[in-house]
Amino acid sequence: MLLTCVIVTTSAILIKTLGQELNTFQVVMLRCFFTLMITLTFNFHIGKALFRTNRPKMMAYRSTLTFTVVVANFYAISHLPLIEVTALQFSKPLFLIVLAAVFIGERIRIFRTSATIVGFIGIIIILHPWDNAISGGLKFAHVAALIAAFSMSVLAILSRIMTKDHNPITLVFYANAGTVLLCMIPALYFWTTPSLHQMLFIAGLGITTFCAQYCMIIAYKYAKVTVVTPFEYFRIIFAAIVGYFIFSEIPDTWTIWGGTLICASTLFIAYREAYKIKNDI
Repeated sequence: MLLTCVIVTTSAILIKTLGQELNTFQVVMLRCFFTLMITLTFNFHIGKALFRTNRPKMMAYRSTLTFTVVVANFYAISHLPLIEVTALQFSKPLFLIVLAAVFIGERIRIFRTSATIVGFIGIIIILHPWDNAISGGLKFAHVAALIAAFSMSVLAILSRIMTKDHNPITLVFYANAGTVLLCMIPALYFWTTPSLHQMLFIAGLGITTFCAQYCMIIAYKYAKVTVVTPFEYFRIIFAAIVGYFIFSEIPDTWTIWGGTLICASTLFIAYREAYKIKNDI
């Protein structure tokens, strides 16, 4: 899982660098195209089974959500400090709890309710909308980061349903193929021919995306969720280090306090879930 955190942080460096030079849709389209090619190359032996789905509508919804997540994350990373985006990304479990309560009717007891409220307070602290010093562009980037986090929570629910009767590689294939198609028109409209080093960076994004997904699968395969989850929060540390030394980003007090509340609340929720599962067995 630590390796996954390093790879994801490396991807963020590439995204932030490319986001200052190329349009988001163009970078996303090319990145997903490279990931698509890598997926096909390493899984060609599966044959027609790679493309088989018995839920075409749900697959289309999932691919559209993946497009939303990737584009929104790319935009947020390109326009916000890395540690700020990373902290907001960890709000996904908070949205998951709300969705489970609203659409599934899951009961949320006092501990998880309190932790969820604390987490959302952390989001508000990071955004601190009462501070007029923030520019409109940054505000839109904050919204993009939250859209990505919310979409990731919906994506997690759909993935949980679809992995029951789909090969995970099939989900990866359609997610990237759908994102390429959805990005094509805006990418061509804003098209700027990438230089050699930009193409290498984009290819690197495709490789790091594939490696991160693989490492995460391996981590959750051989270790319990309660063991793996805390290590994911090393991304905050890596993001702070990279942001400071590569992009000269210094996190403000709002981000530090808000990020602390989000991380603490989501970690608590993860352990409460593990405790609940253990008692139900």
